[in-house]
Amino acid sequence: MKSILLIVVALLFLSCKNETGDTTNFSWLSGSWSRVEEAGENKTYEKWIPTINGNYNGHGFTLHKKDTVFEEFLSIKPLSKLSKGKESSWVLKVTGVNEEPTIFNIEDTTVNSFTAVNLENEFPTHIRYSYKNDTLKALVSNDSLQIDFKFIKQ
Repeated sequence: MKSILLIVVALLFLSCKNETGDTTNFSWLSGSWSRVEEAGENKTYEKWIPTINGNYNGHGFTLHKKDTVFEEFLSIKPLSKLSKGKESSWVLKVTGVNEEPTIFNIEDTTVNSFTAVNLENEFPTHIRYSYKNDTLKALVSNDSLQIDFKFIKQ
């Protein structure tokens, strides 16, 4: 009986493991975030939710008073889930801004940061998220412009 239980537990553990075998962890993104140091009457928010298979879905939006003036949907997932290939690199997919989704390759990850790059996109070409001292930072940039976003958990 103990052997069967051990096998069941092992199978459950393996089935919950990221399908790519990649140990990249974006858990520091989880939660609802509110932008600080924002000028004017705008309020910007992001919410990141982990999925059961280790991916992350995000929703970012800006309100002017009670009207939504900007909205985007984000997802972080292994490249193989988008291209059905066997690669295990990660991508950041942004929808809702352009007519077609924009895919950024995640080229640099640390325990609490990542940089996503798409040199073919006009702006931004680089998106860098980092977490430090209870603050989530997002830096969007290209060669001539950069915009910093600082968020705190709601």
